[in-house]
Amino acid sequence: MSFFIVYLHKLLDICENMCYNVFYEQKGLIKIALKYKKLKRRTPKRQKFPWGMVIRRFLLCFFTIILLIAAFLYGVCAVVFKGPSETARDKLVTSTLEMSAAKWVPKLFFEQTEIDAIVKANSVVDTNEITDPELVVITPPGNNETPEETDEWADHPDGIKIINVKGDTFRGYLMIVRDPSKVYVATSSNFRSGRPGLKIFEALEKEGAVAAINAGGFPDVGGAGTGDVPIGLTISNGELLWGDRGTHYNGVIGFNEDNVLIVGNMTGQQALNAGIRDCVCFGPILVVNGEPAQINGAAGSLNPRTAIGQRADGAVLMLCVDGRMPSSLGASYADLINVMVEYGAVNAANLDGGSSTHMYYKGEPINVSSSLYGPRRMPTFFMVKE
Repeated sequence: MSFFIVYLHKLLDICENMCYNVFYEQKGLIKIALKYKKLKRRTPKRQKFPWGMVIRRFLLCFFTIILLIAAFLYGVCAVVFKGPSETARDKLVTSTLEMSAAKWVPKLFFEQTEIDAIVKANSVVDTNEITDPELVVITPPGNNETPEETDEWADHPDGIKIINVKGDTFRGYLMIVRDPSKVYVATSSNFRSGRPGLKIFEALEKEGAVAAINAGGFPDVGGAGTGDVPIGLTISNGELLWGDRGTHYNGVIGFNEDNVLIVGNMTGQQALNAGIRDCVCFGPILVVNGEPAQINGAAGSLNPRTAIGQRADGAVLMLCVDGRMPSSLGASYADLINVMVEYGAVNAANLDGGSSTHMYYKGEPINVSSSLYGPRRMPTFFMVKE
């Protein structure tokens, strides 16, 4: 019994020591935890990356660079516009005026009266002369062909051939269409729907035609025109689609019922009385009744150009000149006149140009568009039937 009591006392001592040790060990852990918590509170928080400051500094540098570039370009333009070379000044003024998105640039340096004087000194002189249809004698394909005519079309059974043309500042493409009865004005719509115009390849597919070039002008403020309506008189298949009978129009360009290209200034009623079946408006007139138009100065700037003409035998000349690129800066009106005269045009006129200049044949583009976005939407086209 005494042994059991001694053993019990020993067991209680052991339990007491264990509880004491556990208590003080736990107390030590609590102290360590509290100490760690205090240290954690004293440790500074990690700072966030200053994205706002970086973005503000980036934008400041970016806009500073833009302003410096703009100031540099303004200075360069000012040197050219106001510099000693009148030729360079005139080229720059006329070039920018023919760009829908840059018409405002010359006004930064000149008064409107000065701009008008520069344009007048570098233009094609307008004429009141109208095409004499008797000067064009259309030779129908057949036994009455001359040997020269037979040789010209021997390798072109479809009656269409395309020639590369070149000048000092341009390269281009001349499409010669043997039968003028196949050339007509196609339209994107009846101009009453308000829908945007078609791109040239869309219009080609719609018409089922074999070839096409762009035709008349359209409102294009800031280069953002949608080609929903044309500018000036527009007749297609004998129907007056746009314009008025009593209004006088400059630069009427189209074919009459005898398939003769008519160019000149006239009213809508005069055009209908002359039997015009298809026409648009633009200009200037380049050749009329075999006489090249009179030109002043450089006769326009260097730009992409489209023109149409007709030889004495009735063959139609469709010309597209590339421009605004290193390999082809573009052509002036004087260049167009020279090409048309060289290839025998009796009558010829300038059509809408710039980023609207396009030539397609058998569904494929022939020229290189000056627009980064490809063909534009336009209201009218000169097309060649299959």
